Amino acid sequence: MVIYEYPFNELVRSLLRLEYLFERFHYYVEKDDAKDMHPAIPLIFDLGEITARADLKSSLMKELDRQKLSLEALRNQTSINQNLLDSTLSEMNAIWQKINQTMGKPNALITDSEWLNTIRTRLNVPGGTSPVDLPSYYSWQFIPAEQRRAILKSYIAPLEPWNDACRMFLRLLRESGQAVKTMAPQGTFQQTMSGKTYQLMRVYIEDPTIVPEISANKYMLWARFMECDGLSKPRPITKDFEFHMFLCNF
Repeated sequence: MVIYEYPFNELVRSLLRLEYLFERFHYYVEKDDAKDMHPAIPLIFDLGEITARADLKSSLMKELDRQKLSLEALRNQTSINQNLLDSTLSEMNAIWQKINQTMGKPNALITDSEWLNTIRTRLNVPGGTSPVDLPSYYSWQFIPAEQRRAILKSYIAPLEPWNDACRMFLRLLRESGQAVKTMAPQGTFQQTMSGKTYQLMRVYIEDPTIVPEISANKYMLWARFMECDGLSKPRPITKDFEFHMFLCNF
């Protein structure tokens, strides 16, 4: 089963990107071979740029406040697991405090590192990180893996509260949706929004060669399903296509 997600606002889009970048960074940084660890370095710059945005911090904290109020309203409801609710609220409060206490730019360690910036200037040059161009980076690859890993993680450490907040926000949002089995006649699906507001659409597809193209506004939601073989341009399918859809709003 392949899951595709479509954000309905810029905050959710940014958090989906952050989740993607953090997952990839933590995957590559745990590798021992320096060649396998290398992809973690460009991800440091991407993470630093996104988390440095002041609008992201303010929007995220507002949304966490809103989610917290929604959860607080569930107190004393017999159908709700109160122990789980208390645990979630405690986790949310801890994350909120960590982000709120962040002073200055969270990516300062990244932008102030001459060693990292030297690598950054060479990343867009074909072969720019070769031993000929960056002997300092080449020598770094021969130090013990644990030491290399600790160095890279130290640059990301101030950004980890964003990772925690991102994961919690998206987890609660995803869990708010309910699966609906849906049919796309001749590969095209449309649905009026009927005044309802959503933050995220999730599409579950069993066939990995089928890819959805999704667009939406406050009035209408569209999805067109394309066949993709990885060789040529995706082609619209013309048969009726069944899929599962989640519309999420927390």
